[in-house]
Amino acid sequence: MTSKRNVLFIMCDQLRFDYLSCAGHKSLTTPNIDRLAGRGVRFTNAYVQSTVCGPSRMSAYTGRYVRSHGSTHNGVPLRVGERRWATTCARSACARR
Repeated sequence: MTSKRNVLFIMCDQLRFDYLSCAGHKSLTTPNIDRLAGRGVRFTNAYVQSTVCGPSRMSAYTGRYVRSHGSTHNGVPLRVGERRWATTCARSACARR
């Protein structure tokens, strides 16, 4: 019997990289996130596709460049039917392993 692989993708708004106790913050405590970080993979570097948050998030959701997915400014949603990586993964064979 093979076990299913789980992916937990957390995207926070207005959270600095050092506002987690697992990242070394001296006074803030984030025990639940620290537990998740201790059991999984925690990235210490990140790169974005846009300096504006909305288009950058859409790039994370789709795995594509801003010009490709069309959400070029905040408040501009993805086009109807735009493929997102989570939906693609859920429908693929990897989700049924």
